[in-house]
Amino acid sequence: MTLFDRTERAFTRFAEGIALLGGLGLIFATVVTCLSIILKLARRMLDTAFGVDALTDSAPWLRAILGEEELVTYGVGLALFSALPWVMIRRGHIRIDLFESKFGNGFNRVLDVLADLSLCAIAWMVMTRQWYLIFDKPRGKQAGALDLLVSGDLSGFADRVRTAQESQILGLPLWPTYVVAELCTISFFLVAAFCVLRSLRALTA
Repeated sequence: MTLFDRTERAFTRFAEGIALLGGLGLIFATVVTCLSIILKLARRMLDTAFGVDALTDSAPWLRAILGEEELVTYGVGLALFSALPWVMIRRGHIRIDLFESKFGNGFNRVLDVLADLSLCAIAWMVMTRQWYLIFDKPRGKQAGALDLLVSGDLSGFADRVRTAQESQILGLPLWPTYVVAELCTISFFLVAAFCVLRSLRALTA
């Protein structure tokens, strides 16, 4: 097995592991949705049987989960972002292959390189834009958040974190969700960069 093959296997396992972790987010979203529906239906049935105000004091928890939409959004968002590296390494993105058989292998390999380059550029743009959802942009001669971290100024680095944003219903801080999304996007970019090298290698083979 060559060094390239070992590297490809490592990237594949890395992407697979992230996707499996993201699957937990999808399971969480499913459980929250089902539980909220069950509680809502149970409350309606009991209200019909015993009256609307009968369970207000004895079972105030028997209702739809507060902030269900936000919790489901977080779970689905985790599943979506964590699936990006896996889909990239497996070439699982949408492909239009109506004319693939009409062209030669060489031209199709060129198209693969262009497609991987495009997705790598998109991953880079999302990664760099997502960064400023977590940290405030430096103004004037201020050092960037990454520069502060590298220089060891942890207090200055922490001050740059945008902690004011909160979710509308539950009031949860949003910056941890942005951090998770950024880590997934960085993984997406690294895998996409490797896929570009893989396509170039296949083109020159």
